[in-house]
Amino acid sequence: KGKKIAAAYELFELQIMLYGIEKKLLSQRQFKTQDEDAIHRVFNAESNSLEQIKNTNEYWYLAQQIAQFQMRFQKIQSEEQRQYMESITQSPQFQNLSLATNFKSQLYFYQANAIYQFMLGNVKEAYKINTQFLDFLEGNPRFLRLYSERYMSTLNNVLIDSVVIGKYDILQEGIKRLLMMPKRPEFKSIKNIESRVFRQRYLLLINWSLRQKDFGKAMEWIPDIEKGLTQFAKKIEKHHRITFYYLIAYILFQNRQYDQALQWNNLILNDPKEDVVKEIFYFARILNLLIHYELGNNTLLESLLSSTPKFLKSRRTIYATEKALFKFLRKLLNIVEQSEKRKQFADFKNELEELFKDPNEKRVFSYLDLRLWINDTAKG
Repeated sequence: KGKKIAAAYELFELQIMLYGIEKKLLSQRQFKTQDEDAIHRVFNAESNSLEQIKNTNEYWYLAQQIAQFQMRFQKIQSEEQRQYMESITQSPQFQNLSLATNFKSQLYFYQANAIYQFMLGNVKEAYKINTQFLDFLEGNPRFLRLYSERYMSTLNNVLIDSVVIGKYDILQEGIKRLLMMPKRPEFKSIKNIESRVFRQRYLLLINWSLRQKDFGKAMEWIPDIEKGLTQFAKKIEKHHRITFYYLIAYILFQNRQYDQALQWNNLILNDPKEDVVKEIFYFARILNLLIHYELGNNTLLESLLSSTPKFLKSRRTIYATEKALFKFLRKLLNIVEQSEKRKQFADFKNELEELFKDPNEKRVFSYLDLRLWINDTAKG
């Protein structure tokens, strides 16, 4: 019975244990009767299980390397990082699904490829792979309970991709499926499923609102998010909490709630460890400059315009858009005449439009769309 279950669910570690018992039984009776066929069968079967474990381990390692890179850096930001990723993605295992010889290895193959395409900004390709990934799980129902957590992660990735490429009908239907998951028996084993549904739901809704530039709608989610962050506390991983802090600060900023925006942004800036989602820590520094400008904290802003570029330069290359912003804010600090200030705003607005066309600057605008801010501030 144990061998049948292990075979049905590809539980290779369990097979090894069962073959160990079988070998003991064979050893006990070897002086009574010769059973060469059984010896060959057990040897071949155990060798196959060991090969499958090795294959699974290789694909686990492949997927974990890419997942850890994405968690730390989000995107490739240097030549050294590009070479590191190429050393992984040029491997035969990464490129050839047929080399993944069992169900679990195939799951890792889809995971690694989808994350990599998303990191490159090939969201449509990531969506395609994640959809194949989800169909693969749903097409193997006996594995769904066993890999329920992977199903949840994959569904979330499909919904993230749908936000980016504008498939809002898929997003709305997917959120309904997400909310039903805690009630389905095959997902009962997922640890902290309620907190994960909360986290995934509101990150999706906020990003949907931001994609539509509907900052008023995004404001409606904040009270529920605050409540959830308190309710679930540290059940939500740090990199997700940091992401919530930044998104809320950004939404409040766009709605001219500058004091509240500063409070949420300071939750990031006051964190002593930049050990996850490092990009958010960096762009929170840029948002900090804009918040203090809007609050009229000119003395502090002048100091920050000296320290912030140094901080960023010690960690990564400074974007041209960021350099332009630093220069613009320094000019504003020394301008009294409103007519001259309006001219500087107009010039900076034109500069931003040109910078936005540069593919190398897209990352800045995805975190902080300065064009929206300059238009709104110029009107004010």
